[in-house]
Amino acid sequence: MIASTLMGATGVNAAWRRRSRLRQWMQRDWLHLDLLQPGGRLVSMLHRFPFLIASCFAALGVVCDAWWYASFWTSVTRWLSIAAVAGLLPLVIDHVLRPSRSGAFRLVRAVRWTCTAVLWMCCFGALHAWSETSYRGASIMALVDQSDQPIVVRGRLDRTVSLRRNPVSYGRWGDDQSPWQSQLTVELDQRRGADGYEAIDGKVLVYVDGDLSRFRPGDRLEIYGWLRPFDGPTNPGESDLRPSYRRRGLHGRIETKHAGAITLLDPSPHPIASAVAAIATRGRESLLRHTDDVTGPLAVALVVGQREFVDPKTRDALLATGTAHLLSVSGMHLAILVLVVTWIVSALGLQPLSRFVVIVAISALYVAVTGGRPPVMRAAILISMLLLSTCVRRTSQPINTLGVAALLLILLNPMNVFSVGVHLSFLAVITLMLAGRPIAPGSMRSEMELQRETGFQTLVEASQSRWVRNVKTVTRFFGQMAWLSACVTAVSLPLVWSNFHLVSLVSVLTNVLVWAGLMLALPAGVLTVILDPVHSWLGMIPGTVCHLALRSMWWIIQWTASWPGGHLWLPAPPTAAVGLFYAVMAGSLIWRSRPAGWFRCGWVVAWGLTVFVVSTRVSPLPPGSLEATFIDVGHGTSVIVRTPDRKVWLYDCGRMGNHFGTSRDIDTALWSLGVTHLDGVFLSHADADHYNALPAILDRFSVDQIITPPAMLRGDDAALAPVRAAIERHQVPVREVCADDLGLMVMPAGMTVLHPPRGRIRGSDNANSLVLRIDHRGGTLLLPGDLEPPGTGMLASRTRPPAGGVLMAPHHGSLSMDADVVLAWARPRQTIVSGSRRAARTEVETMLSVTGSGVHITARVGAIRVRLDDTGKIGIRTWRKRPW
Repeated sequence: MIASTLMGATGVNAAWRRRSRLRQWMQRDWLHLDLLQPGGRLVSMLHRFPFLIASCFAALGVVCDAWWYASFWTSVTRWLSIAAVAGLLPLVIDHVLRPSRSGAFRLVRAVRWTCTAVLWMCCFGALHAWSETSYRGASIMALVDQSDQPIVVRGRLDRTVSLRRNPVSYGRWGDDQSPWQSQLTVELDQRRGADGYEAIDGKVLVYVDGDLSRFRPGDRLEIYGWLRPFDGPTNPGESDLRPSYRRRGLHGRIETKHAGAITLLDPSPHPIASAVAAIATRGRESLLRHTDDVTGPLAVALVVGQREFVDPKTRDALLATGTAHLLSVSGMHLAILVLVVTWIVSALGLQPLSRFVVIVAISALYVAVTGGRPPVMRAAILISMLLLSTCVRRTSQPINTLGVAALLLILLNPMNVFSVGVHLSFLAVITLMLAGRPIAPGSMRSEMELQRETGFQTLVEASQSRWVRNVKTVTRFFGQMAWLSACVTAVSLPLVWSNFHLVSLVSVLTNVLVWAGLMLALPAGVLTVILDPVHSWLGMIPGTVCHLALRSMWWIIQWTASWPGGHLWLPAPPTAAVGLFYAVMAGSLIWRSRPAGWFRCGWVVAWGLTVFVVSTRVSPLPPGSLEATFIDVGHGTSVIVRTPDRKVWLYDCGRMGNHFGTSRDIDTALWSLGVTHLDGVFLSHADADHYNALPAILDRFSVDQIITPPAMLRGDDAALAPVRAAIERHQVPVREVCADDLGLMVMPAGMTVLHPPRGRIRGSDNANSLVLRIDHRGGTLLLPGDLEPPGTGMLASRTRPPAGGVLMAPHHGSLSMDADVVLAWARPRQTIVSGSRRAARTEVETMLSVTGSGVHITARVGAIRVRLDDTGKIGIRTWRKRPW
C-alpha cells in the first residue's frame, strides 16, 4: 500500500512506464521456487530474498537463545560450537564429495548457503545473550527482588514523559488528587544509602500523580518513592506483562503520590531530544485545545502517538470494530503523512534527491515525536528504501525491504521478536503485499489473453460518460479497500483472538467507512501541531477539521460497535491452533493459482468454526464437585461459583478505584474456564467496589439474570446509573431476594439467602449486604459481602451452618467488622479474604485465625480456588503457588 501510494504521487506517466517491468518482476520473482533441483528451493529464495531469509534466521537465533538461556557464557559456548560446525561442514563436504556433476554441485551450494544462514543465526543468538546478560546484571535487580521498600534514587529521564488521565481520580471532582498521572522512564545512576549516595544502574518506570511533562529526556532527576517489582499474573488467564516491560529494558517501578517527590537536578544536555519532546508536549496541548473530551484523546493518540490518553471504554469500542490500528500510530499514518508531503514537494518542483532528503527528514521527526514505536520505524525504513530506489533508478523489492526493516528492529532490540504489536504490524504489511498482487498466468498465451481482455475493458470504459466512469472508479476504490481490509482481518484473526479475546465481524465495513475521516483527521492534526504554537488562530481551522473528522469517525465506530453479533468476546484459542493456522497459510503460498485463494478462504472459515467450538467448551468439574474461585481484584470482590449441575454464577464484580468500569481480571478468569454464559450475577449491596464492573461483564457475556437485595438498584448513587443503563440495554431481568422470602424468587438448588430481611434494617448498605449460603454434601460456603453491624448481629441470630465450612471474610477482612461474632457463629475451617495490600497485614490474619481457621488472602497468593468434592471435603489451591 505504501509503495502504490508513493508511485501514484510521482505521476501517472512514470508509473505507466514501469508497469510492464513491475508485472514481470511479480510474476517471475514473487515466491517463485525451483522445486525440481536438489536444494533449489533454498538457493532460489536466498538469491531472490536475501534480507527476508536473513531476518528469519536472525529471529530464530533470538528465539532459540531465549529458550535455553542460562548464563552468558553458556549461551556463547553453545553458539560457538554451532558456528564451528556450520563453518567446517561445507569444507568437509567439499573435500569428500569433490563435486563435478551439476547435481552434486547444487547440493554443496545449498549446504553452503544453509551453513551461512546458521552462522547468521548464531550471531543474533549471541546478541540476545549479551542483551539478556546486560539486563539481568543491573544492580537494581538485587533491590527489586526484595519486598516493597522506600528508596531515594537519582538518574536521567530516558524518554518523553507519558501523561494520562489519573484512573483513581477520574470523574471525581473536588478531590485533592490530580486529574493527571505521569509515567517517567528513568535510567538510574545513584541510590541513597546509609553513608550517602552510592552507584547503581538499571531502568525503572516511575508513576506519579500530577503533570510532569515539563521534564525533558536527559534531565537528571532525584526521586523519592516506593520501589516495587512488576507483578506477575495473579489470576487464571491473565496476561503476564513482565515480558513487555523486559522489552523496554525496565527492571522495576517506583510509585509516589506527590509530584513534589521528584526534583530536577540538572537540565538535559541533549538539545535535539529536548526539542522533540517539547514538540510532542506542545502538540498535545494544541490538539486538546481545539477538540473536546471525546475527540481530544483520539487526536492525541492519532497524531503524536500518546495512546495512554484513550480511556478503556474507548479502547474496547475500537477493538470491537477492528479500528484500534487506525488511532494507534503505525506505518499507515506515516504513509498518509508522506503522501501529503510528497504532493507539496512535487508542487514545489524539487529534484528526486531533494525530495528524498525532505521526506526522510520529516519521517525521522515523526518517528521521534511518536516515541520511536516499532511499526512507525518499520514504515519509515520501508519508505526510505522505496524513495532511495527511485533516486538511483533501481526497482525496489518490497519483501526484501521488509526484511531490512525487521533486521534493524532486531538489532535495536532483540526482544522485538516477541512483541505481538510487531507481529501484527509485519503480518498486515505482508498480507497487503500478497493480497494486492495478481495471480501469475500459467502461460504466455494466458498472459496475452489477459492483456487483450484488459485493453478491451479500457476501450469500453472510455466510451462511457464521465459520471459513469467516476462512479466505477469510486466503486473499484472502495471495493479494493474492502478486499484488503478483509484479507488483513482474516489473516490477523488468530493473533487478535488469542491476545485480545475478540473476533470482530464488522471490522471490514468499519475500516472502509472511517477511511475518509482518517485521511482528513491526520493531516489536519499535524497542521494543528505545526501552526497552533505560532498563533491559536492559525491552528483553529485545521483543529476544527480534525475535530469534525474524528467526530464522524467516532459516530461510525459507535454505530457499528452496537450491532448485535457484530463482534464476539471469546476465550482464547489454543496456542497450537494458532501455530497450525499460520503454518497452513504459509504453506499455501507455494500454490499459485485461483483455487489457492478459495482454499485459503475456506481454511479461515473452517479453522474459525472449529476453534470456536473447542475454545467455548466449559472446563469440566470433577463429578459431584462444587467450585468457587475468588478472583484477585484488589480491594473488591468477585467470586465465580460453579455447581455440579454445570451452572456458572458470579457473586459480585467490582473493585475500588475502577472508575473506568473495566472487568479485565474477571473476564480472563471466566474465559480461562471456557465460559461465555452466566446463569446469574449476585450483587451483594450498593458499594461500587462490588458492582462497577457489571456493565463490562454484560458487554462480554450473556447473562440470564441479575440478583440483588431489595431496592439496591433504586439507590441515588451516581455510580449506579451506568449499571442500570447497561441492564436496560442488554434487557437482563433483575430479581430481588431477601431472607425467608420464597415468593420473590425460587433460589437455585443448594443456595439460600440468609440476609437481609424483607424490610431494610437501620445502618449502611454494608449492613444490608446479601449473604449467600451454598450447601454441598455436608459442606458450606458462606459469601457475606461487606456485612457489618448491626447486620452481623442479625445474621448471628439465625440457625448456625455446619462447622468446618468455608467463609469469605466480610468487608475484605476489615478490623472493624466484628470478626469474633461471625467466626464464632460460622466456625469455618477455611477463611478467604478478598482484598488489597491492606488486607495482607499480619493483624488481619491474626484476627481471622483466632478460632483455628486457615486464612488465605488474595493480595498474597492471587486467585484462590476452593473445591468441595463429592464427600464435602475442602480442597484449596492458590494461583501464585500452584496455578491451575
